[in-house]
Amino acid sequence: MAGCGGLKGVEALSKGLYPIRTISSMTGVNPVTLRAWERRYGLIRPQRTPKGHRLYTERDIDRINQILVLLDRGIPISQARQVLDEDDTDTAATATETVDPGEDTWSGFLTRMRTAVTVYDEQALSECYEEACSLFAPSQVQQHLLAPLYRQFPADGTADDQAARAFLHSWLRTTLSTRLHHRCRRAAGPRVLLAPMERHADDIPVLLLGLQLIDHGFRTVLLGCAVDTDALATAARQSGAESVVLWTGGETAGSTALDRLAAEVPVFIAGNTDSLQGNGERLTLVDGDDTAAAVRAVDAHHNQRQSA
Repeated sequence: MAGCGGLKGVEALSKGLYPIRTISSMTGVNPVTLRAWERRYGLIRPQRTPKGHRLYTERDIDRINQILVLLDRGIPISQARQVLDEDDTDTAATATETVDPGEDTWSGFLTRMRTAVTVYDEQALSECYEEACSLFAPSQVQQHLLAPLYRQFPADGTADDQAARAFLHSWLRTTLSTRLHHRCRRAAGPRVLLAPMERHADDIPVLLLGLQLIDHGFRTVLLGCAVDTDALATAARQSGAESVVLWTGGETAGSTALDRLAAEVPVFIAGNTDSLQGNGERLTLVDGDDTAAAVRAVDAHHNQRQSA
């Protein structure tokens, strides 16, 4: 409680006032982003202690969650205040879902983050990421920034690239896992079981895919490592999953067992699906490293199922 001024901080908590670190933990929004929303856009107005420490109310928490919903819908942060002040849910619901800031903007962020990776500067990497998150929807940041950044450091690259990839991998795993943990609480759509297919699969595309599924409202159950098909079937039944999404790096062999699983629950396989092409009559294959394409396939299936 030192950040709130010792005993005065405890007293503040008892009155329903929360320090910025607590609010960050509760909402999943980094303190850097919270301060940007306050200073740059005037979206939240926390109280201050005599020493200048920020204290947030329950109303501030509601406001932060409303901002996250607007960002999820593609409303840029620069327009969020107008929507919130008007209290116009129709405006939020009908706003353009993919307000793209343009290639130059993403290119600038990518250059800054790549530079931070190549000099192993975790602080600069995190600050650039949080700046992007304070401006754009999480799904946009994942699709236009994080995924392309990771692809710039291939596993079979130079020795320098491999070391930088290992550094970036560690940062991404921590960052994405934390964000997934916070965001999964807000999903309320169909339940989806997500898992890698290979024992030693790269988990970054799986985490990116999981976050994008959550951004589309799917309640995502993530298995951190590959399990056999019988275990997948058990997990799907016991979790109440309405579909299973698998990510493959291309080492998958055989599809007979997966085809049997697909007889029980729809199965989508994304990634490098070359070895599965022409096999598995019931499987839905989404080839390529575009995780957004896999999400669109799952989304289309469930929308069609609801309208049937």
